[in-house]
Amino acid sequence: MKMPPAPAPDAPRRRNRLAVALDAEGVDQLRAITEAVGRPEFYAAVVGFLRSLIDAEVGIALHYSADKRPQYVAIQAAAALRRGAREAVYIDGPYVLDPVYQLFQRGQADGAYPMSSYVPDDFYESEFYQCFFRNTRLVDTIDVLWRIDARGSIALCLGREEGTPPFAEAELALVRHVLPLVFAAMRRHHDIALPAPHDEDDRLVHRKVESTMANFGASLLTRREREVVFYMLSGYSSEQTAERLNTAEGTIRNQRKSIHRKLETSSQAELFSLFIQCIPFAEPDSDVDPLVRFQGPKVATD
Repeated sequence: MKMPPAPAPDAPRRRNRLAVALDAEGVDQLRAITEAVGRPEFYAAVVGFLRSLIDAEVGIALHYSADKRPQYVAIQAAAALRRGAREAVYIDGPYVLDPVYQLFQRGQADGAYPMSSYVPDDFYESEFYQCFFRNTRLVDTIDVLWRIDARGSIALCLGREEGTPPFAEAELALVRHVLPLVFAAMRRHHDIALPAPHDEDDRLVHRKVESTMANFGASLLTRREREVVFYMLSGYSSEQTAERLNTAEGTIRNQRKSIHRKLETSSQAELFSLFIQCIPFAEPDSDVDPLVRFQGPKVATD
């Protein structure tokens, strides 16, 4: 009988192995994700799994859209809610200055990003931080972005609160390791879930915020000064702003002084407050400066 030829010594061998380092709780959370696909509790299950994976105190899922303001789809932040944190503070306008939202606006690739990789250099002096982010009491985050389509994304924020250590490189690597599984479940969820109902209030607020960003101070400031305002509000230093706008740092410093003089503000806090107060007065689909409507007609005095 003729024997089959022996395999060559260097022939590749198939390895039918699957190593899963999950305890019973982890397996149960994966089961919960699978069962929740297509249902309203899906993102709560995803956030719960990722939080458990890296021991994060906070987990939040947001739906970012080019057509309306962000929507919360899961919130797991018990301590912050007990302290009186309100979701509306973020979605009423400050979201446009959120570095994570700006990543979405710039078309950032799908993935997990440590907070240190995307915040501007003066983030902790910015009014977005002082008026909103500081109140969350987060000391570090890992943020996951996943693109639904050309107009929308899901952002998952995993956070550590004050009194806990920042995330380690190994924890970031672990999140990135499971993302193919998580993204596949998210894609399946969006393929079969019923679309969210249209909320005209969300659309209107978003259009007002966008109009304010585009036209704030247009009646008083130059085009370049309005660009500098955006970087000021977002927490960019004069040095980093100069790099972004390809100009000299001294020029940016002079333009900042000019902005405060023309808008009659004396600090970043006053500038931020003025911007937020102008949002309700914005006129979408126009180039009208909302500052003009906010201040109202000037009354002549003798």
